[in-house]
Amino acid sequence: MTDRRILIWFFAAICLSIPISCEKNNNKKPVSILILSGKNNHEWEKTTPLLQRIYNETRLFKVDVTNNPDTLNYKELSLYDVIVSNRNNWPDTTSRMTSEWEEDFLKYINKGGGAVFIHAGASSFYSWEDYHKTGIGRWGQETSHGKPQKGKVSGFDMSHPITKGIRDFYIVDELWEKTEIHHNARPLASVTWVDEADGMQRIENSVFTGITGTGKTFYTILGHDERALLNSGLKTLLIRGTLWAAGIDEMPSLLQELNIHEQLNDSIFFEKTDSCFSLKNGSYPIWQFNFNNRYGRPYFHPVVTAKSILTCVDPPDHPWHLGLWFCWKYINGVNYWEYLDDFKSERTGYKSAGITEIKDISFENGNDFSAKIEMNISYYPENGNEVLTEKSQISISSPSENGSFNIDYYNTYTAVADEVILDRTPVQTEPGGRTWGGYAGLSVRFSQDFTNPFIITETDNTDYKKNNWVYMGFNTLTGDTAGISIIHDPEFTTRNTSWYIIRTPQIPFFYYSPAVIYDGPITMKKGDKLHLKYRVLIIPGKTSKENLDKMYKDYLD
Repeated sequence: MTDRRILIWFFAAICLSIPISCEKNNNKKPVSILILSGKNNHEWEKTTPLLQRIYNETRLFKVDVTNNPDTLNYKELSLYDVIVSNRNNWPDTTSRMTSEWEEDFLKYINKGGGAVFIHAGASSFYSWEDYHKTGIGRWGQETSHGKPQKGKVSGFDMSHPITKGIRDFYIVDELWEKTEIHHNARPLASVTWVDEADGMQRIENSVFTGITGTGKTFYTILGHDERALLNSGLKTLLIRGTLWAAGIDEMPSLLQELNIHEQLNDSIFFEKTDSCFSLKNGSYPIWQFNFNNRYGRPYFHPVVTAKSILTCVDPPDHPWHLGLWFCWKYINGVNYWEYLDDFKSERTGYKSAGITEIKDISFENGNDFSAKIEMNISYYPENGNEVLTEKSQISISSPSENGSFNIDYYNTYTAVADEVILDRTPVQTEPGGRTWGGYAGLSVRFSQDFTNPFIITETDNTDYKKNNWVYMGFNTLTGDTAGISIIHDPEFTTRNTSWYIIRTPQIPFFYYSPAVIYDGPITMKKGDKLHLKYRVLIIPGKTSKENLDKMYKDYLD
C-alpha cells in the first residue's frame, strides 16, 4: 500500500468511524481541490460552504474556493489535483470564456487534471463542445424536473472504483429527467422515482465518468440543494468521484449501511481506546461511547441497528448536537450547551462558556456483551469554581438477534455552590420566549439521511408533552424502518419534564428529548441532589403502540 493510500484509509476511517490498522504514514499531502463558485442558478451561497465542509471532514482534501474562475491561468489551475464546479452561467448559454482561458482549461484537463461537476455545475458554455465533453451533463432542451422528492439510487457499476460495493440508497433531491449527457460518458448508477404529475415510474442515469486526454471527469445530476448534499450516499459518491478524478483508484471504506458486502461476521467484541469504548460486530460498531474528544462532553455515536446508523454528530446547523448525549443548557446563567464562536473548528476544538469535565470514568464488560459505564463529572464556568457534580451510571444491554438493545441512564446531580439554578431558553408562553425554548437534558439527534419521521406516544400523538415514553421512527438511508424510544422513569423525574420534539424534513432536522426543565428552571441549594433515570430503546423495524407500551411496563417491573 502506498503512503498516499495509507493516508486515504487512515483519514476516511476517522471520518466514518471505521477501525483501521495503525500503519505509519509519512506522506501527509492531501488531494488539492479548487471549487468554482460565485454564480449558479441554484443557492451556491449555501451549497459551496457545505461542499467545503464535506471535503474537509474527510481530511483527505485541501480545499480552496474561487468566485472568480475567469482570472485563473494554466499555472494557477495546475496547482490543483481536481477542479470542482458548483458554478454555471445559466440561463445565459451563449457566453464563453476568453480563448486564452479555454486553452488553459483544456490544457489542464488533457494533461491529467481532474474535474468534478455537481448537478447544474456543467450547465455553461453551450457552444463550447469540449466543455460539454468534460462536464458530461447539462440542462438540455428536453430536460425537466419536478419538486424535490424521494428517489432510489441503484444500478451501481460494481466494476468501477467509485461505485464498487455500494448498496442502493434513497435520497430527497430535485431529480432531472432527460439530462443532456455527452455520448462519450460512462454511466455508473441510476435514480428511480415516481413522477408526481402522472404517477409513472421514471429511471434516469445519475452518475457518470468521462475521460478527456489523460484527465478524468466525474459528474452527477444529484446535489440540487443542502438537503441532497447532506445525504451520506451522495457524499460517498462525491468523495469517491473526486478521489478517482485525482487519479486514485483505491477507495476509503464504506459506511456499514452502504456496504453491499456488509462485513458482518458475528465476531462481536469490545474495543477501548483513550477516547472511546465500543461494541463491534466485525469492522463496524453496534454502539460507541466517546468520552475524550474535541467536542468537550461524552456522547454515544454511532448508535446502530439493522445496519443503519441512527445518530448524527456535529451537523452543520447545530454542531453541539452529539448523537445521544446529556447536556445542561444554563447553570447559574452560564451556557453549557452551545459552543463559543471562537471554538468551532478542527484547529481550536470546541468549547462552551461552561465546562463539562469528566473527572474519572470506568468500564465493565459483560460476558453476554452487556456493558456498564460509570463517570464522575464536574460542571464549572471557565476559570470559575465547581457548581455542580454528576455521578452517571450507564448500562447497555446485550444486543438481541434482531439488533435491538437498551441503554439505561441513572444520573445523580449534587449542588456544590450555595445555589444552583438549572435553566433553559424561555418557552413561548414566557417573557422573551422562543419557539425553540425549553430544551436541555438527555437528547437524541437523528441521522440526516432519514425521511418520513413519525411519532408514537403513550397517550395521544397530537399531545406528546406529558408522556412517560415517546418513540420517534423513520425510513432509513436504505429504505428500512428504525427508531428510538425513550422512557423517563416516573419515580426519578420532576414536575418540569416535557417532551421537546423537532421534525423539520427540509433541513433535515430530527431531534427529541425528555426535557427535564421544559416547564421551568430547577433551583438547588448546596448539598441538594437531583436524580434522573431513563431507558433508551434502540428498535429496528416497525413497531406499535402496544409493543412500546409493553416495553414500558417491562421496564417498570
